[in-house]
Parts: sequence; structure tokens; C-alpha cells
Amino acid sequence: MWYFTLIPGALLGAGLALIIATLLPRQSKLSAVMERMGTTNTIADHSGTDLETRVGSWVHSRLPDLPGFTIPTKDLELVGTPVNNYLYQKARDALLLLIAPSFAGLALNMAGAPFVGGVAALSGLPLAILGWTGADRDLKKKATVARQEFARGVAIYLELVATERRRNAPVTRALENAATIGDSWVFVRIREELRRARFAGTPSWEALNNFADATGVPELAEVARISRSADESGSSIYETLRSTGKGMRVKLLNEEQTQANKLSDQFSSFAGFIVAMIAVGIIFTPLLFNLAST
Repeated sequence: MWYFTLIPGALLGAGLALIIATLLPRQSKLSAVMERMGTTNTIADHSGTDLETRVGSWVHSRLPDLPGFTIPTKDLELVGTPVNNYLYQKARDALLLLIAPSFAGLALNMAGAPFVGGVAALSGLPLAILGWTGADRDLKKKATVARQEFARGVAIYLELVATERRRNAPVTRALENAATIGDSWVFVRIREELRRARFAGTPSWEALNNFADATGVPELAEVARISRSADESGSSIYETLRSTGKGMRVKLLNEEQTQANKLSDQFSSFAGFIVAMIAVGIIFTPLLFNLAST
């Protein structure tokens, strides 16, 4: 029908209007300013380029409270990605994939092909959904790898804290000194949280426990639990820290061994399938040639 030819232009106009609307200067609402002044959440900071901030803020304020639109705050906090940057990537990918089929249809039409504007416009909808969820899949992969690396770092950190406690260092001093030894991003994040706790006047174990809850890293919560018991009762925690760190390392090694065995089995199955297909090809190729020649 003729009105299907209007769909590509409407999608293109909507996309351009969305981009222009995000670039126009807007007066900040007082409530939004007061809300930002009262928060210290690092992932909510308006970092990144001005375009990412505008688009991310615009999308964030209009997200519906429905499944598929929730923000994975723990994963974002762990990998250190601001919410605005995350939402900007989702909106950008969804918009580009939404209008890409319409552009392709217009280009084919200009080249002399039959106009398929309605089909191209409708095919952009599932592509837009794919683009919207692409950032979630990428973030989940990064967060999974980051949690595994963080767990390994915490296991080492536990033994360093135990060494500091054996030197009769107070709990707070032991936690801070152990965090200064490593140079990996895990130790950097721990140092930042301990530094904030010292400036805010809160216990170090409380800062680590809050950080563990915000990032979904239970191993760090275990460090906070042991440190809290020592800080409150004054008991020796050297053996507890050493045994806990050793237990974490053994658990991580077992998980890595299980994953390696799983990958090895998958590779063996795939290799066996390839060998079987080659054998079938060797057997049936002469038969096919004979049938073709007759």
C-alpha cells in the first residue's frame, strides 16, 4: 500500500528529532539538581562526553518500570561504567539498527530495485531490540570476567592482610597497608573505598561490606566480616585470614579446572564431529562421482 512508503521517512525523522532534542540545552530541574547533590554513587556521575551525558540522562528519565529496562547497577559499579554511558550505548545501537533497514531500502530504490519501504521499516523493529540488548550482553560478559578476577585478587588480599596482622598492625591499618601492595585494578578499587572510608570517618570493614553489596562480590564481604569481628572483639584473625584465603584459592582453582574440562570436552566433541564428516566425505565422494558420470 502507498502509506507504507511513509514509514522509512517517519523513522528517519523520528531518529533525527531524538538526536536534536538531546543536543538542545535544557534548564535543569531543581529537584534533579538536589538529588544529584545528595548522592555519592560513582556510576551515577555524569562522566563521558556531553552527548553521552545528554542522551543517557534523557533515556534514564524515560525508562519504563518493566522487565528489559532495568539497570544492572551491580555490574556497572563493578566494571566502573557510568549509567549515562551505558544508556547512551543502548540508545545509539537501537536507533542505528532501527533506521538502518530503511536507509538500505532507500538506497536499493535509488539503484533501481523495487521499493520495499514497509518491509524494511518493519524489519528494523527486531533489529532495534537486538541493538538495545547488545550492551547488556557485553556488560554481562565483562562483569563475569571482572568478578572472577576480583575473587582472585581478594584471595591474595586476604593473605596480605594476614601478614600485616601478624606484624601486630591494627585492623584498619592492616587493611590499608595490604591494599597498597598490589597494582592491579582490584587493589586500586579497594584502596579507593578504604580512602573514602577514612575521610568519611566510617569503619574500613563497613566500607568493604558496602562495596561488596554494590558490586555483588561475596568474597570481599567475607573480608569485611572477618575484619569486623577482629575490630569489635580484638581477637587474632591471622589463622582465619590465611585459611579463608587458601580456601578461596582452592575453590577458584577447582572452578577453573571444571571450566577447562568442559571446554576440552566441547573441543573433543567438535573435533570428533569434524573427523566423522571427513570420513563420510571420503566414503561417499567416489560414489557421487560414479553416479554423476553415469
